[in-house]
Formats: sequence, structure tokens, C-alpha cells
Amino acid sequence: MSLSKEYESLLKTYSDKIEHSSLRQDAVEYQELVTKTIEKLLSLKNCIYGDLALFSSNETVDDISTNSLKLLSIDFYLALLFSRKQVGQLDDPMTKKKMKLKFLEKTIQLFMQFLVTLHDYEILDSFLSKKVDSLDDTYSPSLQDLYQQPAHVEDLSGAQIRRQQKIEMFRQSKTINEKLAFIESKYKSNEISNDDDEQLRKLYLKRLQSHSYEAYNEVEQILYEIELLRNFTKSGGDSLTHQPELQLEKNSDGGKDSSGYTEKLELLNKPLLSKQGKVLRNFTLVDKRTQLQNKVRGYGQYGPTMSVEEFLEKEWEENRILQGGEEIPDEFANEDDLDWQDRETYKARQWDEFKESVPKGSGNTMNRG
Repeated sequence: MSLSKEYESLLKTYSDKIEHSSLRQDAVEYQELVTKTIEKLLSLKNCIYGDLALFSSNETVDDISTNSLKLLSIDFYLALLFSRKQVGQLDDPMTKKKMKLKFLEKTIQLFMQFLVTLHDYEILDSFLSKKVDSLDDTYSPSLQDLYQQPAHVEDLSGAQIRRQQKIEMFRQSKTINEKLAFIESKYKSNEISNDDDEQLRKLYLKRLQSHSYEAYNEVEQILYEIELLRNFTKSGGDSLTHQPELQLEKNSDGGKDSSGYTEKLELLNKPLLSKQGKVLRNFTLVDKRTQLQNKVRGYGQYGPTMSVEEFLEKEWEENRILQGGEEIPDEFANEDDLDWQDRETYKARQWDEFKESVPKGSGNTMNRG
């Protein structure tokens, strides 16, 4: 089966058995199908971007073949699948909600990856392209970033501005969907054949633009859901973003846990800059050269992690300091004590005899040349 046919087969599975399924989303059969479809799409994505390298950051949309254009929507369908992913094998409802947060965050990343890809190939229309450009953190947008906010909080016209933006978004989406419906009707009535490359490109590009508006609207709805889930889980601990990975039992394959969750999203490439030079995600510049110089000129080992006083106090508490056998300092000596005077005299004589019997410079001579 060709790559294009396999992709169409997976999309048909999503449309017939997942999107319009008669099963509940928390049903075991439904979730197993979602997980299997995600794994197949991820494997297909690995082949598209890795093995075959069908898309390159140096290309334009004109360099992409007509049959490959449809494959640009793979992140869009992966996002739709992740938005339906749930954990049914866990008994703790709080853990379920936290895992749902993980799936929704992956969904946002995939939707935004899809939008960035279309933006880089200049497939997005000008209205949505400006929206993507206006986001501060492209891969992790907030509700406030999606629509233009008033300059001041006291400005009551903010709601009106937001309403106008949504109306404009609806108009643009409706126009694209009407054009898409017209082209698809011609294709279904065989007015457009599979050999008509130009008309097929128009059809695929218009579908991608329609998906782009659907993705943007989905991101808004999911961000509302994420906000509700985070507020709900705050009572049971920190929100997902500040919480370490959940310690779930791993299966023997190592790629997913007992919940069916997979971390095979290494193909979700999140570049720092777009083709237009826009910063897509926050990052910190690190002066690697200065760090290496400091290592070379610094100590050969790590510096101490405690002061001398703290070390001695710790040693004292653990009874590792020897005590007793202290000599009386000279300042406390009694010069009128005859015994003390005799001891000092003997010490002085022994020191003089030692200096006379040992010539100066006759110490360690092993390393002399």
C-alpha cells in the first residue's frame, strides 16, 4: 500500500469509527482504537518527515508535489485523536484528570505545529497568518493571546473587540468552507479528474485552510477545558505544568505505560524560529564558550556545598571529632612553677641538640637531580 493510500485509510478509520462512533469515549474498545490509530499515524509521520524527508524547511509550497500536500494535515488529525484520548484503567479520579491534562496539552502543541507548518509554507490566509504571528509563545498560547486585548484593563471595549474578532473569524472560515464545498462538489461529480493536477492542488490547499480555522477554534475550546481542569486539580496538588511525571507502571515495550499513553512525540519539532524569522517559543541564550572557559580556569573539582563551620558542626553531631589531650597554652603557664620551668628547659635543650645533629638542608633529597 502506498503512503498516500495508507494515510487515506487511517483518515477513513478516524471519520467512520472514531469521530462518528456509537461508543462512549471512555469505552475500552473506543480508547484502544484511538491509541492504535495514534501509533499508526506517528509511525507514518516518522516515515514522512524522517525516512522519506518529503518536506524541507528550505522548500516553498510550489516545491511540494500534489499527492504530498494532503500529508501536511497529519498533525491536525493527530491533535484530534489526542483530544479524545482518556485513561480508563486508573481508579484515582484525580490522576485521570491530570493525565487528561497531559493529552490536552499535547493536543495544543500538535494543533499549533500544524498551523506553524502551514504558516511557513504560506498556505494560511492573511487573516489567520497575522493571528499566528501575534502569539507570544506559539506552541503554548493562552486565551488572552488568541484574540486582541484592550490596552488597559479598565477599557470596557475589550468585550466588543473580542466579539468583532470572532465575527471576522467566522466570516473568513465561512468563505473558505463555501469555496471548499464548491470544489469538492465538482470533484465528486467527476468534473475534476485525478489527472487534473492544478484543480487537485486547489482542492487540497483549500482543505488545509479549512482545517486551519478548525484548529484555531479547537485550540480556544481546549484552552478553556485546560483552565477548568487545572483549577479542579489545584485542590489535589500542583497543576500539571509544575508536577513531575506521573509514576505509572511501564509495559515491556517501554514506549507506553499501562494507560496507553505514548511519549512518541519526538517528531513534534518545535523550532525556535520560523522561516520568516519569528520567535516561535521562549528560549534562553547560553554563552557556551564562556562556560567552557570558566571550567578550564576554575577548580578541577566541584566547589564545597557547605561552609567550614557547617562541616565541623555536622562532624561534631556525628561524634567524628577526637577530644582530649590538649596542651595548656603558654599564656596560661605559671612561670613560678618549678616543674613547668624544668619541662621548658628540657624542651629547649632537646631542640638545640636536634639542630646540631641534623645539618640544614638534609631533608627529602629523593627528587634532587
